[in-house]
Amino acid sequence: MDVAEVLKRAWSAVEDAGLPEHVQPTAFRAAVRLLAPDGFVGAAASRSSALRRDTGDSPARGDSSGEEQIAVSENEIYARVVEHTGADRQRLEEILHLDDEGVRVSLPGLRLGRNNADRTRAVAQILTIARGFGLEENETSLELIRRECVRLKVYDSANFSSHIGTLAGYVVNGAGQNRRLRAKSPGIEAFPAVVDALVSSS
Repeated sequence: MDVAEVLKRAWSAVEDAGLPEHVQPTAFRAAVRLLAPDGFVGAAASRSSALRRDTGDSPARGDSSGEEQIAVSENEIYARVVEHTGADRQRLEEILHLDDEGVRVSLPGLRLGRNNADRTRAVAQILTIARGFGLEENETSLELIRRECVRLKVYDSANFSSHIGTLAGYVVNGAGQNRRLRAKSPGIEAFPAVVDALVSSS
């Protein structure tokens, strides 16, 4: 079965299931994995998902010399995060995914917490853990977290820094546009519970 046929059948299955719109992306990825031959999904993702990993230097210099071109599959990200955190694989797949822009949060912004402070911290935890282990980054740029908050419509410009600064189990390094977030042991150990809570509330 070729790529086009797999995608057509997967999308048809999602449509036939009559699922709510917010779970369709997750269902589609699951359908592709079920329909594709062994090794198909990882190979396809590796070919189509060349990511630009921001090292945090490029905003300060105003050029792209601080970026590194990498290739990784969605399946590899899930596997690495599960290996290092113990998070449930199926639940992890419900809260994050990989697209052409990088690691993204799959849940709608309103389902990430009671208010924008909680939602901002949820985005920060998901991206920092997923990029930290999945993409093997030592730290995650706060600019990447900010952009994802904007995309999810949970960005609070006046309080963004304070929301991140009060996130337990994480530490902010750097200054200005070079600020980056790193997970410490308590944050890593708490991640499976974060995943469970987000899936349960959604």
